[in-house]
Amino acid sequence: MSLTLAESLVLVLARTGLNTSSTPFVDRARQYWNEGAVKLSGEREWQWLFKQATLTLTSGTRSYSLAADVGRPLSFRHTTDDVLMDIINVQEADRSDPNSNASGAARGVYIIGKNASTGAWDVDLVPTPDTSSETVTYRYFASIGNKTSSNDTTDLLPTMPEDAQFAVIDWATGRYKGEKGDAVGEKEEIDSYGQKVRAMKKIDGETDGNESFRLPRRDSPFPQIALLNVSGTLG
Repeated sequence: MSLTLAESLVLVLARTGLNTSSTPFVDRARQYWNEGAVKLSGEREWQWLFKQATLTLTSGTRSYSLAADVGRPLSFRHTTDDVLMDIINVQEADRSDPNSNASGAARGVYIIGKNASTGAWDVDLVPTPDTSSETVTYRYFASIGNKTSSNDTTDLLPTMPEDAQFAVIDWATGRYKGEKGDAVGEKEEIDSYGQKVRAMKKIDGETDGNESFRLPRRDSPFPQIALLNVSGTLG
């Protein structure tokens, strides 16, 4: 059974024993729902938050903003050139191009912080692209953005599976019960949230891959790991 955000909030209020049509109560329930969604998204890198998006490159432009819902970037690939890009740190970028004036086919990417206007993550590509209209595709784990009253009629299923929806309802209900002085009810709801999360982790883990780390390619211009061939005996 998929719910809209408004239907989720009605359940929170009904289980808390509050008027489900009172705007102040609904607004407060939405705050707790948002809190629960943030809590849930931090429990695991859920497969249902795994997404991808693209950047369209412009010659001479080094900095680009990622999608607004990017929580953690995972990989970048230069789709036009069919090449995997290296995610590097600022020290590696400065070492390879101290003046940030090299141009060519972008092969590295590093995060430079949050955009001051939009709050999205900004990245720099190195070297600076010298060709326009090429495409970089990136994969990432998304964050769950705060919902407002404008989202109340939105079906939650396209962005959140049903078990996640009901886990967030448990969290919001527990927090609201706690606010109203029902410590026992709060604990019961938070425990129910925890049970749902543990079950979700088991299911999510069955669809997860088994690759956590990858060594750089031999031809990578940004090696992060050096392997030494050491001969000798232990004495």
